[in-house]
Order: sequence, then C-alpha cells, then structure tokens
Amino acid sequence: MSRPDRRVEVARLLPVEASVAFAWVADLRTHPRWIPLTRLDGQARPGPELGDRFTLVSGPGVRRDGALGRLVMADHMVLELLERPSTAQARVGRTRLSKRGPVLLGAAGFDVVPVDRARCRVVWWEEAHLAGPLPRAVVDPLTALALRVFMTVSLRRLAKALARTARTPS
Repeated sequence: MSRPDRRVEVARLLPVEASVAFAWVADLRTHPRWIPLTRLDGQARPGPELGDRFTLVSGPGVRRDGALGRLVMADHMVLELLERPSTAQARVGRTRLSKRGPVLLGAAGFDVVPVDRARCRVVWWEEAHLAGPLPRAVVDPLTALALRVFMTVSLRRLAKALARTARTPS
C-alpha cells in the first residue's frame, strides 16, 4: 500500500484581478519568468488546454541560452483540470497537473481566489514525492521543505512581476 503524498501549500495575496493572476499561473509558458532556475523544455502552444503536456526543467544547471548543465530536474506534467476564475461570480479558478516523473510523481496546481476587483489570493499546492529508491519516510520531509521554500520564493517573484504589470499604463 502506497502512502499518500504530503500536501505542501503556499499562498500569497496579489495586487491584480483574479483573471490576470490565473493567466500567469495556468500558462506554464510564463513560469520561467517568475520561478527561479526554471525553463520550459520545448515549445508550448498557446493555451492552456486540458490534456496539454509540459516539461519544465529546474535546477542550478538551467541556463538562459537553453543548454542544460548539471544538476537539473525534468518535471513532466499533464494538465488535468482548468477552471477559470470569475470575480463577478466569486468563482475560484483552479488548475491541476499530474506529475509524471521521472523525478517527481503526484499532482500540483493553483487555486486563484478572487478577493475584489483589484486583488486575489493565489494558492500553489503540491502533493508530490520523489520517485526513486530512497525511502519516502526519509525523503518526504526534505522534499516538502524544499518545495515550500521554492514555492514561497516563486510566489514572491510573481507578486513583484504582477505589481509591475498593474502599474504599467495601458
């Protein structure tokens, strides 16, 4: 019997309407702009759409020129849920990605909760574990800690990027 994945969740209030934040978190093409040491491997079509497959590569070996150095991790994912938010209807936007390895297995996603016309709360959650030979009882707490730090830094960077976007005149 396999043990359930531990849920790691980080939330941040963002200074934009929910549909704007959702566009950034739902479209994995934007993730390298606010998730450190990460890039999209290959080309993603405009979207996203249910069933889309993505590979994000993360780690200190990720280079801006597209080449991969050492110490990188490929994260293969499939988009399983895509529900857009609505501030007018107080509807939460949700995404869910299945993580298919080879390093991380499980699920991850974003919930975008409308607060008002100028703010929303983004909740990034991960229910994932390392695939591999090490006992989960040993590595799960370390994986959860690493995910929490990574997610906190990333959402802070997203908040800064969206604050700049909100201040930019149309």
